[in-house]
Amino acid sequence: MRSATQKLLQMTLATLTVTTGVQAADLVKPNIKPGLWEVTSHPQVSGQMPISDEMLAKMTPEQRARMEAAMKASMANSAKPRIYKDCMTPEKIARGFDIDQQDKNSCTRKVVSSSASELTLHDECKQQDQKTVSDVHFEVKGGTQMNGKINIAMTSTGGKTMTIKSTVEGKWLGADCGSVKDAEKEQ
Repeated sequence: MRSATQKLLQMTLATLTVTTGVQAADLVKPNIKPGLWEVTSHPQVSGQMPISDEMLAKMTPEQRARMEAAMKASMANSAKPRIYKDCMTPEKIARGFDIDQQDKNSCTRKVVSSSASELTLHDECKQQDQKTVSDVHFEVKGGTQMNGKINIAMTSTGGKTMTIKSTVEGKWLGADCGSVKDAEKEQ
């Protein structure tokens, strides 16, 4: 579950900077102001933990109990908003919304649409025992506000699927990031 939440946060914050890895010369990037941003996500988790029956069979009873408890806690807490702060430096913005190095070999990205005020992405990642499909849509207003939706579906080879649907709001807090360097969870 940690990787799903981490992926959601990375997509949310990184989407502020849009993709530079796309081969289209005329790609228009959303207008994002550098500085300290606060991003609030409202995830809703449903379904089953996307772990194959083979993987479950290899776990000790204690490991299975911890995993099940973590999943129940995650679903119970999914109604609570998560608030993060991130310093969007000019370098991060220039680097853009690129797939993590570890995911480059297993993931493909399609920029569905991109303009100064809107971004829509579709990602598919295939790993040995899991497939993840992500759809992201964001709107940016005046370079200092954004809102959007992120939908993630993770499916194991055994057919178990967990979905995370999240609405997201972001706002620019100021040019000075203070001590914040990377995404830091507030709540």
